[in-house]
Amino acid sequence: MNEIIKILDLDVLFAVFVNLRTSEKKAAEDSWVEQVIGAPLISNPVQIPDQHNMYVARYDSDGFVYFGKAWNESGVVECEFACRENKLKGSDIKNKIKILTYDGNHTIKGFFYEWVKFVKWLRHPNDEFRAPLRCGSSSGVILWPEKALGTLNIEKKTATFVYAEKIVSLAESELYDCLILMRNFRDRPPYCRCEECTKIDALEKETYSSDHLIMVNEWADYRIGDTFPKTKRLIKALDRPLNTLNGPQEQYVALWYHFGQAIMGRAWNENNKIAAAFVSRKMPFLSKVIGSLQLLVQIPPSAAGFDYSWQPYAEVAKIGAKEWNPVHIGFASPCVLVIDQEGHEYLGSADLKEEFATTVIKNEVFRLEGRGIYNFKVLCRRNRDDTQAI
Repeated sequence: MNEIIKILDLDVLFAVFVNLRTSEKKAAEDSWVEQVIGAPLISNPVQIPDQHNMYVARYDSDGFVYFGKAWNESGVVECEFACRENKLKGSDIKNKIKILTYDGNHTIKGFFYEWVKFVKWLRHPNDEFRAPLRCGSSSGVILWPEKALGTLNIEKKTATFVYAEKIVSLAESELYDCLILMRNFRDRPPYCRCEECTKIDALEKETYSSDHLIMVNEWADYRIGDTFPKTKRLIKALDRPLNTLNGPQEQYVALWYHFGQAIMGRAWNENNKIAAAFVSRKMPFLSKVIGSLQLLVQIPPSAAGFDYSWQPYAEVAKIGAKEWNPVHIGFASPCVLVIDQEGHEYLGSADLKEEFATTVIKNEVFRLEGRGIYNFKVLCRRNRDDTQAI
């Protein structure tokens, strides 16, 4: 009987939620913000699925709207578009583009973005609660998974992309596995932690068991000099202040892209502003020259499907099945280096393939190799099964 009551409570709460979302809230317009090419990335950009460094961009020319990708390169924005028969990059545009942003949540905006398979949309093209993002009469955003982001002609059901440095046009039958960017006015976005969704998730956790795991690391976009985030819990090195040459300091896991390569480093709170340091190509990069970066956010373990922990490099570098696996992009993994006999510590990066670790100390690169890094702690994650339903 108690289980039935819980299920009924959940159904009632969800029904109230849907009613509020569909009848009382007028959806906000899409937010396209001007972005100067070659400048740091604007705040709250919409990311491409499964891509840490790719964002939805727009270029308007001669009365036409074209969609393509923007990305961080050495802390500033580059872009690429297919404009009719021409491939355009930032150096060709030499001015401003627009980047799609989303600030807030679905209860505030009245909708959320989701990526839906083209073939699924074809089955329900007139769904009043789920509609393609449009600019003009027929231009939509479409993703060719693992290949390119381009412009969808919604009326003709054709799409144009830049792929392998060439303009590629696909017909309807070739788009079935592509993803369209949609505005969802009714449902709950996956993994949402707003007040309404938190209440529903709590009831679901009491009522059901689930194996729906987030299973992805959450990287949030920021710029050097932004106000240091207080509303998000960031991943802190060793979960405590590090013993640095200047005394105790809290350092946080940071990610930066330099010449297309993912670089792990550290960020810290400097007078309530974000500061950071990275090592790339054996050179130190600090603060203003970095521009845009990403910080790793702590998701509640019961929702994420995994725990974070700092484990010795020697353990996580072993080949074969392990309890803890390193958090990494490419071969770069966050690593805390001990730089001297006094035990001074700094967050930096470990290369899991070449077996070396680097960090920045006093504006210079500090590097150790081989067995000298075996006891350094690397950020890892371990799967768990006591997750809440999402």
